[in-house]
Amino acid sequence: MKTLKILFILAILFHTSCKKNPLPDASPLKCNYSSADISTLEGEQVSLAGFSDRKELSTGIHLKIRTYCLVITDGQQKVCIVNNDLMETSPALASEIRDRIAVQTGLDRKYILLNNLHTHSAPRVTGTWAEPDGPNYAYKLRTVETIVANAVNTIKDDKAFREFSLEVGKTTTDILGNRCEKEGPVDTDVYAARFVSKDGKPICAIINLACHPVCMGPKSLLLSSDYSGYARKELAKKWGCEVFQLTGAAGNMDPAKGPQTYEYAEQCGSSLYLSLSNIVFFAARKDGTLKLFHNVSHLPYAIPEVTKEAVIAHAEAIKHKKTQFKTFEEDVERWKKQILDEWDLPGKNYKSLDFDMTALNINGVIFFFSQGEPFCEYQMEARSTFKREIIFFAGYTNGQNAYLASKRGYQVRTGYEYEIELMHIYTKSPYPLSETMPDVYQASTTETISKVL
Repeated sequence: MKTLKILFILAILFHTSCKKNPLPDASPLKCNYSSADISTLEGEQVSLAGFSDRKELSTGIHLKIRTYCLVITDGQQKVCIVNNDLMETSPALASEIRDRIAVQTGLDRKYILLNNLHTHSAPRVTGTWAEPDGPNYAYKLRTVETIVANAVNTIKDDKAFREFSLEVGKTTTDILGNRCEKEGPVDTDVYAARFVSKDGKPICAIINLACHPVCMGPKSLLLSSDYSGYARKELAKKWGCEVFQLTGAAGNMDPAKGPQTYEYAEQCGSSLYLSLSNIVFFAARKDGTLKLFHNVSHLPYAIPEVTKEAVIAHAEAIKHKKTQFKTFEEDVERWKKQILDEWDLPGKNYKSLDFDMTALNINGVIFFFSQGEPFCEYQMEARSTFKREIIFFAGYTNGQNAYLASKRGYQVRTGYEYEIELMHIYTKSPYPLSETMPDVYQASTTETISKVL
């Protein structure tokens, strides 16, 4: 732990001493922050997301869930980070929400980042459960309205923006493990950032780690933000501000014991809180840097170009495969029908799966956002590549559309069958990704981060 703190201090000192000093007339950054409740109403029963074998509707609330909005400006541009205690939003729903915020504020949608905690104990807002005849339809409509309204108000309330300083810290946690391999890669690093006003009062804080919020398994019917919400509730008391989590490259990271109960969520949350409670914050430089770069990574499919014939042949080849899904054959047929029915719609791309990613530089601290669920090796590699930078790495942004298995995952394969061979059936991609995908994604990540340095 001492070695870790020393290395982090050296990184901060590098940022402070080796970067150019701010000009005397450099404009300080300002921010505005707000949050709103998106919990279910009293007595409202909904389908909770994340576990296919959880069939019953919710019975109550363990921890309330919220939507958070942090907007940062340098006086010329604004960047809006929306974080929700939800499991996922589809790319289509994420696009709709971002478009609505953009239309009502005039902010270019590339400056609007819609991120989800990925808790598996939040209501579904996509799929048949959230359709007009589903139990989650009213919840979905109400929640989308709340997310949009909270973001719009935060962006437009110019008088509420305050100058801030950014503090960052780093520690480790023992709450997680590799969910597919007993001896597989694990990233135990936890980062924290705190936005502090000129009068020394914290405005909000962010924690960043790679661990699926799935402590509460499929037998739980309680709404919750899982281990994260429990840890953040305690941290809010200690730090004097609300805290939200950017869940990192958690595609292969689970709580150490896997899905259990709400008691396990509280146990892991308490352990995470203890890891963070004594973290040492260091001031980032204050040179007014606010730089954003949006990129698209063109992830290759396993064949050069997907055709209708290839989709039909693939469905026939896999539909009798034994999987953990009891309705897999029917699922494959539904996938095939949807892909073929939507074949000629505008914007469809059958040469690659296009993945949004964005890097944001705030006073020398890098925040990287990606669609999907990258494996932990991607964030470990990014931080290794940019050793002199402090990088917050967030998946689950701007729509949940695929797991991104690592190069190791493709080599090992056993234990990663869903992520490599079957995932596209449930994310409605037209074909599995190529084993060359990891190199393409990692190169795009490196390029994206380098553009904001």
